[in-house]
Amino acid sequence: MVDYIRDEEEQAELLKNWWQQNGTAAIITIVLAVAALIGWREWQDHSAGESAEASAQYQEMLRELVAPEQDVTSITAKADALIEAYPKTAYADYARLAKASLAVQSGEFDPAAELLQSVASNGATDAIEYTAALRLARVYLHQQAWDKAQTQLDKRYPEAFNGMALELRGDLAKGQGDAEVAVQRYEEALAALQDGGEKDRVQMKLDDLKS
Repeated sequence: MVDYIRDEEEQAELLKNWWQQNGTAAIITIVLAVAALIGWREWQDHSAGESAEASAQYQEMLRELVAPEQDVTSITAKADALIEAYPKTAYADYARLAKASLAVQSGEFDPAAELLQSVASNGATDAIEYTAALRLARVYLHQQAWDKAQTQLDKRYPEAFNGMALELRGDLAKGQGDAEVAVQRYEEALAALQDGGEKDRVQMKLDDLKS
């Protein structure tokens, strides 16, 4: 019994000494771990809330963009707000694409090209970069800037974008007076595109060259 009590006292003394030496560090470690966990959860909640807000703003801009009567000032303001608040996200890139579309509609091709180039060079996703690059090529074709259009169309495009790229390569060949190459590219585009408006448009271009 005496030995048991002595063992208990020794264990208590050892625990007391350990706590004096390490207790503060242990508390700090626990506090930091808990804080990190809380911070991570708050960051996740904040990110989710931020994403939801960005999505809501984008949807509102998109509704105005596709409306029969566009309020250019309002759309531009919403696009600028997205770019400012979420500069490195896909929402900001979509906003830049929207502004470029409005610029093209107004005949302001240089500002449109600048916006599209920024997305084509550093978009949030590969798909957005491909979309911007093809739209940029279309702007250059309209400006008859053949070399610049060629630079964009020389890129390798995945299957989902290849039909449109082939169509624009046909447009480039036609613009440069090479009808034979244009026919070939349009035929390749028809083989790559799914049924729908895009395929009908390419078929009309092909029929026009062959007539």
